[in-house]
Amino acid sequence: MKKNSSITTVLENTVEEIIKHYCPENTTLIVGVSGGPDSMVLLAVLKKISINYPLNLIVAHVNHELRGKESDLDEKLVQKTCKKYNLHFEVEQVNVKKYSTAQKLSLEEAGRQIRKTFFYRLKEQYGAEYVMTAHHRDDNVETMLFNLIRGASVKGLSGMSMYSREMLRPLLDFSKDELLEYCAKNKVTYRVDKTNLDSEFTRNKIRNIIIPEIEKINPSFRNSFHEKSFYFTEIDETLTFFAFDFMKQFCQMNAVEVECPIAPLKGLLPALQKSVIQWIYEMFHGSTEQLSHDQIQDFLDLIQKDKTGTEKILGNRLSLSIAYGKAHFQKEKTTEKPLLAEEKIQLPLPGSISYPGGKIITRIHNKIPKKTKKNTVYISLKNPDSEFFIRSFKDGDRFHPAGMEGSKKVQDFFVDKKIRREERKNIPIIVDHEGNIVAVGSLRIDKGADPKLFEFPVIEIQILENDGQ
Repeated sequence: MKKNSSITTVLENTVEEIIKHYCPENTTLIVGVSGGPDSMVLLAVLKKISINYPLNLIVAHVNHELRGKESDLDEKLVQKTCKKYNLHFEVEQVNVKKYSTAQKLSLEEAGRQIRKTFFYRLKEQYGAEYVMTAHHRDDNVETMLFNLIRGASVKGLSGMSMYSREMLRPLLDFSKDELLEYCAKNKVTYRVDKTNLDSEFTRNKIRNIIIPEIEKINPSFRNSFHEKSFYFTEIDETLTFFAFDFMKQFCQMNAVEVECPIAPLKGLLPALQKSVIQWIYEMFHGSTEQLSHDQIQDFLDLIQKDKTGTEKILGNRLSLSIAYGKAHFQKEKTTEKPLLAEEKIQLPLPGSISYPGGKIITRIHNKIPKKTKKNTVYISLKNPDSEFFIRSFKDGDRFHPAGMEGSKKVQDFFVDKKIRREERKNIPIIVDHEGNIVAVGSLRIDKGADPKLFEFPVIEIQILENDGQ
């Protein structure tokens, strides 16, 4: 705080500067208000700013139904204040205890999930630019210490940020004592949540027991640790920058999978390797909260071994499989049966047919077209009454690949083509009425079906995976 400046002036000017920097006039904001001193200060300041700088404020309150009548009084205070300020009020009433039991979460985590879901649902509903919360400096210190205790990475030690793509925390540089001082000087009414005194909850234990003990050694701990968050943030941003640069240069990405070549990944410094994995996890799930240091190290160990066919699965959150010098990260690892069954499906000649993995289109030509299609094979139609079928790959399958001498196991052919194990069962094996393989997907035809060797009409078989996408 500036010397000789009152908390009222400094706090209001700071919030106003942040608002004007990030929010044009008439910006819609979802403001999370619990009824406690922090959020009631934020609400009072935003209302004062909006008098001369128009803002569309949507106040969001969650009644956790944890404290009976006390929870209802929190809700009534926020609702009454919104009526006084002429602001729109939204409330979500959820029994957090029941939710935490059903989802197997702590009460703290359950409450956090409910609030986040509610706030962001309102953000989408109202087309708001940001969700705004009243997190302050003490909250940030508690978060950093909590993350440190649970073994978080540099990202976790960087704590909260005042600004993110969808959230603003304009009170982050102010302490709890300063917010209480603002309440006293400006007669801001607020409620006190007595459960904050219950040190059975982890965060409360950190706030009420651990931090006071640390302050006996370093009285300025809160200030110095809060300032360290900026240092950790700079380190995290640097690592993220180089990790993202690596991803753009070397990796193939889509919504559910990232493919990275192992050689350049192994060539990175260990800190950058970890940052790449964190970046991938966050890309899929929005945060790295459920990703531990040990899990990252397990992934790195698998990458260092670089053994085709090995994999590591983190529940249904992320999987890593190694195949032919590449690391395949998948958002979810399913245990569903292969899409293509072993039972034969007859192909119409000509015509089209859909199967669980995509679609096959067949056409008949007098000879091979001059311009051939992608993902297409051409086989000889020796008999107008010939029938062809598709099925999945089976162990022991063997064929005579065109352009090669002798026969080859389909499994060995897949290995040569570097087809990953989980993909093999979804490649259509095309067979004739006697069960002889005439083509392995669109990868290779059998020598006995090669239209270049026979003066017969030609069947064009085009394989479109995922409905032709």
